[in-house]
Amino acid sequence: MRETDSQTHDTYRAIAALLGSDWARQDAPEHRLRLHGICPAFDSPHKLTVAAASAIGAYALSVERWHHMATGVRQTVAIDWMQAACSLNPGHFQTQSGFALPALSLLTELKADFYQTADERWFFPIGSYPHLRDGVLELLDCANTTAALAKAISRWKGDDLEEAFAERKLPGIYARSQDEWLSHPQGKRLAKLPAVEVIKVDDSEPEPAQANVRPLDRLRVLDLGHVIAGPVVARSLAEHGAEVLRITSPAMQDPFRQTVDTNIGKRSAFLDFDTQQGLQTVRDLISGADVVVQSWRPCSMSKRGLGPQDAASIRPGIIYVSVSAFGDEGPWGKRGGFEQLGQAVSGVSVREGGQGKPRVVPPYLLNDYLTGYLGATGVMQALIRRAQDGGSYHVKVSLARTSMWVQELGLLSGFDPMHPRGDFAKALNPVLETRASAYGILQQLPPVAQFSRTRAQWSLPPAPNGAHAAAWQ
Repeated sequence: MRETDSQTHDTYRAIAALLGSDWARQDAPEHRLRLHGICPAFDSPHKLTVAAASAIGAYALSVERWHHMATGVRQTVAIDWMQAACSLNPGHFQTQSGFALPALSLLTELKADFYQTADERWFFPIGSYPHLRDGVLELLDCANTTAALAKAISRWKGDDLEEAFAERKLPGIYARSQDEWLSHPQGKRLAKLPAVEVIKVDDSEPEPAQANVRPLDRLRVLDLGHVIAGPVVARSLAEHGAEVLRITSPAMQDPFRQTVDTNIGKRSAFLDFDTQQGLQTVRDLISGADVVVQSWRPCSMSKRGLGPQDAASIRPGIIYVSVSAFGDEGPWGKRGGFEQLGQAVSGVSVREGGQGKPRVVPPYLLNDYLTGYLGATGVMQALIRRAQDGGSYHVKVSLARTSMWVQELGLLSGFDPMHPRGDFAKALNPVLETRASAYGILQQLPPVAQFSRTRAQWSLPPAPNGAHAAAWQ
């Protein structure tokens, strides 16, 4: 079997597993989805491109089924391997007025990396916002330099440092092997759950699938997420015509490069959740929504009366998406975290590093975009269940569970962890689309999955945070 044929087979199998055996028996992925081009190879033992094509393909086929339920029209879906590979870190290919946007701010970011502890663990601290950076530096009592962080962390034992970070609500963990994580109480718990969890939380009347011109143009999506994974769930729904309104705190805005990428296809408004007026406005918006997406620390929204049960009371039939770092139950159920912690804790980084220092995957990002695509798949599965049986649903995905799912896809042979890595994108040449925006002319990766009848596209350029009113059109 040729390599591309093997990866195609792996992708169809992964999609069928995500969508369920009943789905596969009715409509096997290979009947509707065509994978074409050459599958790019990353310097990694993990099936990264297969993972991207599988997550995007599962979402796309779910949209196709929804559109068929609404209109009776069938479509086929095509995914180019190159575009799928680039979707793991699309911001890398993004340009503004012809210039690439930097990934990090050297003025605000902590010097995140794997640092060895006193008991020879490899600890990864994250300080991607000023308050987190300052909290880490205060705890470690050191300067924000690689040498100072290495020296400070070398004084701590791994478990003690993890607990100190957790007590201060700072993101940081030490790298574990896959076996270590699967024997950890939180890892054991996640291993029993699917990569995409869809739970019925309340009853409501069925709401039949509807569409006007585009598959999702009768849906309203309230995006309360931040950073990447949550907003990517909502951005994916916007690909097919959903009206998406993103709500951002004026005091807690995402970095510029992420905003330009994840605000595509949306309107954007400011609200302050620490005021009664802001909370009431959010509740009013939920009452008019079909989908709510949030990616804050577990329990954060529930404390404000905006959890999944609250949303179901406000709007029976709501689809509520929660994106977490390690799941929202279990001993780590209240911990927050970011992309690289999912790789580190689950075994991905240890395997990427071989017997030496752990490494993140070549694109640097893995869980953020994959979790967004998986969350969008869960939204469509919940909408289909709502159309057939009624009910409000809670869709749960997590960064750590996504990394576990990637490992469950199997490993590639011939990987040499001692081989020095260069620029991951050097061999990648994606097709980009150009759009005018408030930020000037942008070049960005278009939607990866393309439909035979209803083109996947974003109708709106990325909006600056707070550019619109907090109201539905």
